[in-house]
Amino acid sequence: MDLGLKNKVAVIMGGTSGVGLKAAEMFLQEGAKVAICGRDQQRMEGAVAHLAAFAPSEQVFAETCDVTNKEDVTRFIDGAAETFGGVDILVNAAGQSVMGYFFDITDEQWRQQIDLKYFAIINAVRAVHPHLLKRGGGRIVNINATLAKEPERHMVATAATRAGLLNLSKTLSHELAPNNILVNSVSLGLIATDQWERRRMKNAPDMDPTDYYNDLAQKRNIPLGRVGQPEEVASVILFLASEQASYVSGSTIEVAGALGKAL
Repeated sequence: MDLGLKNKVAVIMGGTSGVGLKAAEMFLQEGAKVAICGRDQQRMEGAVAHLAAFAPSEQVFAETCDVTNKEDVTRFIDGAAETFGGVDILVNAAGQSVMGYFFDITDEQWRQQIDLKYFAIINAVRAVHPHLLKRGGGRIVNINATLAKEPERHMVATAATRAGLLNLSKTLSHELAPNNILVNSVSLGLIATDQWERRRMKNAPDMDPTDYYNDLAQKRNIPLGRVGQPEEVASVILFLASEQASYVSGSTIEVAGALGKAL
């Protein structure tokens, strides 16, 4: 199946690790041009080196960027557009969860989650909008989580802001549809990303990784019996960004191994 992504320009916010990096890799394999950003310079350099195995360096644009900083985001997206002659796709993949019950979460942690789940997306959509209009349309894919529909008490701040992002994504799909800009969400269950690796190294550094994730899948009652992999999420992102999804907007696709019971 031809996804129609050759020579398209995909901007991935938070594309230096995990799902974002895997999506960047797969976009390049489809012949697209990719712009990635992240806050950490060392991680950025590692991501660029990783992507060099999949495409020539001129197909990759990378800069450090704080996605919660409007000026940073505008500079990065405008730079990508200038480098590649425009932008076709925005993937909002930056994010970090905060564990804790309501009375354990500090004001600073609440604001951090609001900045990451709201203003990071607001900043990116505002910055990319004029570039998508010049292209006659485009795609926006927001990475979310099953927590948006099925909150867990020990992740109250993340769950609450995830729910808001789901609402924002639906609203944007209505507002931007007349300009042929399609907006969709991908809601993740438990995916073996760098964030989960850090948790494993903190909580069970001596445990075999396969045993750790299998045990985690059992404890979380994942019906498929395993955790997901970044490429399984990235495949859905590419579909939503492709010509094959030309009549899909305002939708949420769950990549969660049948986890959860929310409709």
